Amino acid sequence: MNLNMSLETLLVALIGGGIVGFIQFLIQRYDKRHDMLNLILEKIEKLERDNKAQDAKNDERHAVSMRVRILRFRDEMLVGQNHTHDSFRQVLTDIDEYEKYCERHPDFKNNQTLATIEHIKENYHQRLDRHDFL
Repeated sequence: MNLNMSLETLLVALIGGGIVGFIQFLIQRYDKRHDMLNLILEKIEKLERDNKAQDAKNDERHAVSMRVRILRFRDEMLVGQNHTHDSFRQVLTDIDEYEKYCERHPDFKNNQTLATIEHIKENYHQRLDRHDFL
């Protein structure tokens, strides 16, 4: 009986140790996968932040580009260049988008175009009343 009991005890210990070892293996594997998932999530979050920052830069570049077109249009008006009705409508669209951008971004420098925009709008309404677009 002693030998039988020793074998049973040994067998139980081996099986128990095997089960514990297997459970430890599963836990370690879960931890590695969990760490890997956390790393992937961190990288995705960083990409999202970078993407938002890039979008903001692109939006600002677009606003600056609209401002340049608005200022150039007025410069052309000041030297006597006439414009078509379509050209006026395009610059007015730029003005609308530019003003919306400025409203959403109060820190954006806008003082360069306030008088210019007013002058373009006044000139547009005068030409509209006189029907004398190019």
